[in-house]
Amino acid sequence: MNKLALAAFAFLAATGIAMAGVDANTASRAELESISGIGPATSARIVEERRKRPFSDTRDLVRRVKGIGEARMRRMVAAGLTVGGNGVIVTAGGRADPAAGADRGEAPRRTAKAAPR
Repeated sequence: MNKLALAAFAFLAATGIAMAGVDANTASRAELESISGIGPATSARIVEERRKRPFSDTRDLVRRVKGIGEARMRRMVAAGLTVGGNGVIVTAGGRADPAAGADRGEAPRRTAKAAPR
């Protein structure tokens, strides 16, 4: 019975970390790994890059951490990753992407492509 209670507590604690938001600039490797899509190798690369200097936004993290592109960053933000406490996706053009829904904690939404003329 104690093992079941401990397992439930561990699950709730891990879920709480992801729901509260995990800041890439301050989180431990274990906290980073609580985010879906971040494993040991990625968390090590994130920590190594932030030792050089903190990430300014999601675009900065994408540029500096090998193996993370915009699509993967969208999924990680939707799972609870923040940069500087901000869960807004910054696109390659430098603008916040309202379609991502990350600033409201929602999963990214896809937009329909315009039909060719």
